[in-house]
Parts: sequence; C-alpha cells; structure tokens
Amino acid sequence: MVQERLAKSEKPFDLIFMDIFMPVMDGLEAAANIAALGTDTPIVAMTANIMASDLENYRKHGLPDYVGKPFTSQELWRVLLKYLRPIAEMPLSGELKIENGALNGSGNLHFEKHNTQSGYEDELQQKLRTSFVKHNQTKFMEIAQAIESGDIKLAHRLAHSLKGNAGQISKTKLQSAAAEVEDQLKDGATSISDESLNSLKVELNAALEELGPPPGEPQEKSNVLNVQQARALFEKLGPMLEHINTECVDLLDEIRAIPGAEELAHQIEDYDFESAAVTLAALSENLDSLI
Repeated sequence: MVQERLAKSEKPFDLIFMDIFMPVMDGLEAAANIAALGTDTPIVAMTANIMASDLENYRKHGLPDYVGKPFTSQELWRVLLKYLRPIAEMPLSGELKIENGALNGSGNLHFEKHNTQSGYEDELQQKLRTSFVKHNQTKFMEIAQAIESGDIKLAHRLAHSLKGNAGQISKTKLQSAAAEVEDQLKDGATSISDESLNSLKVELNAALEELGPPPGEPQEKSNVLNVQQARALFEKLGPMLEHINTECVDLLDEIRAIPGAEELAHQIEDYDFESAAVTLAALSENLDSLI
C-alpha cells in the first residue's frame, strides 16, 4: 500500500500501526522495507511484547514507539497526538474530550471520559469476551497437537495469539500462562515443560468456564454443511483468495463446518492466502469424499 501511494504520487500515510507477528512477512521486516522507501512515515509497533529488549529491537528496525496490547483509548490517543498535529480543536462526537488543547502544561494528556465512551467500551468488552469463548474452545488442543507434530512455528503463533486475546479481556493468569508457553517456544525451541502446558490448560479452562457460552448461541457445534453448500462456499472463496480479499475471514465459521477444512481455516486466519488457495483446490477435488 505504501509503494502504491508512492507510485501514484499520492501523499504518504501520516502514521502506520504495525503488528509484529504476521505470516509471510513479519512486522520488523515490513517496517524496515517501508523505512527504506524514504516516506518518513512514523511506524508504531502494536504488540503484546513490550519488554525493554523488545522495544530496543523495534527501534533498530525503524519502529520508534509502541502501543501495548491490550491498550486503552488514552494510550492510543497518546500516540496519535505525539505523531499527528490536530488542525483544529473540536468535540469528538461527545465521546472523548481533550482539555487545554492537545497537551497540558506538564506534557501529559488529560482526558474526560463521557458516558457514551464508557458504554462503547462496555459493549466492546462484551464482544471480545463472546469472541474469545467462540474461538478458543479447542485452542489448548491445537497448541498441544502442534507441539507434538513438531510444528513449533504454529504452536508459537497460537500461544502468542492466545496471550493477546487473554489480555484483551483482562484474564491475567491465562495471559501469563500463555506468555510462558510462548517464551519457551521462542526461536524454534522444541522442548517445553509439562508444568507450563498444564498451567495453560488449567487457566484456559477456568477462563472459558467463567465466561460461559456466547449469549444467544447454542453450545453445540454448528451443523456440517452438505456437499452443495460446501461447493457454493468454495466457489465464493476461490476468487477472494486469488484477489487477497481479507473479508474471507468472515467465512471462517462456515469453513470450519466442513470436515477436513481445519488447515484451510488456519491458513486464512494467518492471512496465508497463497497456501489457502492450494489447500482449497485440493479440498474441492475431494469434496464428495469429505462429506
């Protein structure tokens, strides 16, 4: 996207938030490549890994600042106002008010939280909890199976994702357990302690039990798609993968309702559309035998 804007002589982005753990090209490589283009756009890391050593590594790769996951609206505004200059003072739809201009005399931001903002954050938290329950029922099994099969990269990604998800809903014990597993899997290490895995299992089960099933949704898994439904879904999905249409992630629930499509779902979750297209082609050829 940065290259396209340069090619069209369009104004560069004012600010870029960069995820660190991404498939194909991670955030550090992407940031370095963008910096080499000479746009001078500030690139801010958005990550759960904010140890001093991590932050120094980000700076070396052209990311001068960070927003830690999970972050509050105040932390986001801190970064926005550090790198962007407001062109006028105006109310922000009654949600957040910045007093005394962008900064007060001490160089700190002062925020007044309004009821509409509080209501929005409550609603967001509920959506995050619902999403957590929906997508993490089998997460421990997925991590354990990845370790057992020797796919340490997948296990590390799953643990990292679980750590971030737990932080978003303030499940600190689960976040710490996932962080410990993630750390032991770092740099492709193949050994992990049984104690760490057991702790992760216990904390994840405790979180899921506390949160309960998603409101208004049945506890049982969705019905398996029939051949006609699956074929229609695949025909819709094919062009989306070919054109790198990220909206295909909205089809994950339907994809998971097809026996044998677990790998395809994981690849789409990872935005690895090239591999997903290959997997989709193979599944399409054998669809009659799958269902």
